[in-house]
This record gives sequence, C-alpha cells and structure tokens, in this order.
Amino acid sequence: MLLAVDIGNTNITMGVFDEGVRPHATLRAGTRRDATSDELSLLVTHLVRRVPRGTDAISRTVLCSVVPSLTRTFDEFVRHELRHEPVVVSATMDLGLPVAVDDPREVGADRIVNALAARELFGVPSVVVDLGTATNFDCLDPEGRYVGGVIVPGVETSAEDLFRRAARLTKVDLSFPDRVIGRNTRDCLRSGILFGAAGMIDALLDGVWAELGGRGRTVATGGLAELIAPRCRRVDDVDPDLTLKGLLLVDRLRRAREGA
Repeated sequence: MLLAVDIGNTNITMGVFDEGVRPHATLRAGTRRDATSDELSLLVTHLVRRVPRGTDAISRTVLCSVVPSLTRTFDEFVRHELRHEPVVVSATMDLGLPVAVDDPREVGADRIVNALAARELFGVPSVVVDLGTATNFDCLDPEGRYVGGVIVPGVETSAEDLFRRAARLTKVDLSFPDRVIGRNTRDCLRSGILFGAAGMIDALLDGVWAELGGRGRTVATGGLAELIAPRCRRVDDVDPDLTLKGLLLVDRLRRAREGA
C-alpha cells in the first residue's frame, strides 16, 4: 500500500491507498515545525489502525512538503520505521506535466501535484483553488500545461491578522451568517470574511478563465474548501483529497516507468 503525505504550513494531511483512487483512510493534523520523528510515527500509527496489517502494509511513501524541516524529519521516519526510501516530489521532477512558468523551481510541489490530479480527474483546461494557509489558484491551459496561477492570503490567515491588529475585534467562528448585512459585530465579521472570500474567488476565476481562453472545470480543495466553495458561483467541484490523489498518480507514474 501507499502512504501519501502532504505537509502544508497549516496542516499535515495523510492518506493510505491501494490500487483504487479513493484512500482507505485519511488523517489531517495541525503542522508543528518542531515535530520529532517519534511524533510523526504516532500520527502514522493512528492513521493505519484502519488498514489491515497496519504499518507493515505500507510499502511505498510519496511526499510533498512546503516545510523543509518536516520534510527531513519525515524522510528520517520513513527510512527508519517503514524501511523504505520515500519519494519527495518537486516541481523539477519529470511527471509528464509541462511547467510553463518563468522558473519552475519556484512552484510548490503541492501545486504541481494538484495540477496533475486535476488534469487526470477533471481534464483540461482546469483550475484548482486550494484554500489553505494561502488561497492558491493553479491553472492548466487547453494544451495541458501548468501555466501558473494566483496566490492570495488565506481566509484564516487574513482573519487572524485582522483580529490581532484590531483591539476591539474579537475572534469569531468561521461559519456563514444567514445574511450579508450583519446586525452585530460578530456577523459583520463572519460576512466579510466568508462572503468576501467567496466573492474574491469568483472574481479571480472570471479573470483566470478569460486569460486561459476557454472554460473548463474548477475544483476546490484544502481545509476550507467544503465550507466556502459551495458559496462560489464559479467552482464546479470540491475534492478535499485532491492533493493525496495527485500523490497517488505520482506513485503510479514512477511504478509504470520502473515496470513495477
């Protein structure tokens, strides 16, 4: 079985796959940059409790990460505890996905993996909206090339900065109010944060699709996708496991090339 791991700035997401496109089990935990190999082991052990034979069933690991310190720690864990060498995805790997940007080394591995999954599952042209620490738009043109995207401060990131800077504004839960016009400070904030995010996404997608020169599928992923994407007029699909599915595709590609 395959262990797919996406290490983001806010969350670590893991999934266990066999040959199917749907994971047997998934886990999402907060990212701690100082996590030890033993602490990562506890997360993996908790995940694979739902898989027959536990960690003994894991024969391969594919990893994408935007946190270098945790990349090294997870690499150490996989080598020592799971007893195989992990595949660490980078934008410069040959994944059969042309990266038509100024410098491919600048593109986060998670963005390439998302684009790979979108191409396979939704066709081209397509756009991925990843609602995490940042809200990333990743774009595939009609020829199937990754052509760049947009990076916006994430919904929670922006909200936390507002609460920190404004002395009289207290933190609110992120749930949509019943109406756009708030009648109290709490609902004013919730409306602005969430309806504002949905409107921003739609406005940017209008511009993205105009520049791509055709209309395809837009898929949302990331921690807030299931909350915000249904309020967006321009988002067609929601797949919270899109990055993990992209890592599965990386594994399949490498195994096919190696004849495994």
